[in-house]
Amino acid sequence: MRAAVTTGPREIHVETVADPDPGPDDAVVDVGTVGLCGTDLHMYLGERHDTGFPLRQGHEVGGTLSALPRGYDGPLQVGDTVTINPAIPCGVCRPCTRGAWPACTSFRALGVALPGGLADQVVAPVDQLFGAPGLTPTEAALVEPFSIATMAVARAELRGDERLVIVGAGPIGLAITVCAAAAGHEILVCDPVEGRRALAAELGATRVVDPLAEPGAVADWSHGEGADVAFEASGTKPGLESALGAVGNGGRLVVVGVAAHDIVVPVPKVLFQGVTIVGARAGLFPEALAVVGAQQQSVAKFVSGTYPLDDVAAAFDHAITGAADVVKVFVHL
Repeated sequence: MRAAVTTGPREIHVETVADPDPGPDDAVVDVGTVGLCGTDLHMYLGERHDTGFPLRQGHEVGGTLSALPRGYDGPLQVGDTVTINPAIPCGVCRPCTRGAWPACTSFRALGVALPGGLADQVVAPVDQLFGAPGLTPTEAALVEPFSIATMAVARAELRGDERLVIVGAGPIGLAITVCAAAAGHEILVCDPVEGRRALAAELGATRVVDPLAEPGAVADWSHGEGADVAFEASGTKPGLESALGAVGNGGRLVVVGVAAHDIVVPVPKVLFQGVTIVGARAGLFPEALAVVGAQQQSVAKFVSGTYPLDDVAAAFDHAITGAADVVKVFVHL
């Protein structure tokens, strides 16, 4: 079969590789569409030090179920449109045995430690697959980033008509916007890029601001009370500091953006103002499937470009060089 193989920084080629050899609990998926995310770009550029080359990337996958394990008696059938949860927990560490699988100490991920979806077929444990009836392969691929958004919303424990601040209008921040707007919340989105702010407004943000031009916007918008919940989705230190500063008394900060830096936690804000800080890492797929299925017009706005597998290098270059205007670039097989 064909597969895109990343052999070094900015070096990716389509090669002929062996067909998948599924294990006894594995399913085989004919890949339809793969979304490129920030993790893919960092690996492609050689900026990830926990992975080497060669790599077979791609973890945001939508496709058609081609083969099931022998003896499988679950709800999926060959021919179903499916999406894949790429984060495969070990199932035996303490977090896994306590039901906290997003905190698995040794999970493996498709497209990182395991061969990913930038190929004609991909193999994954059947329990990692979710049926996506009524969705296109591209919509099914978008379920993965939306699953992170739904996890963030779940971790926020939203209630009533709370005011939300979302720092960062990249794919995850925009997906959180869609989820929160569908639930009727008042939302302020902060991002320095005009095009991203405009899209956030289209997706349901109540107000959008350039944090560099309007540093006092959250206080003005919230009548000095701060946000009930702030989502940090930029993965930057200034964004993290801004999100923490935006949270009002009794509020929650949900950290979603992946970053390598630390934050200094002001103890009085946590102790006396009752601010809670949580993280959101892996995704909630059933909830994400429901959102994507119900919000297909909004989801369509996430598509910034689609390339065939043979042009996979151009897809990566588009995602990198057009970063200010790109939400999500896809590879279609």
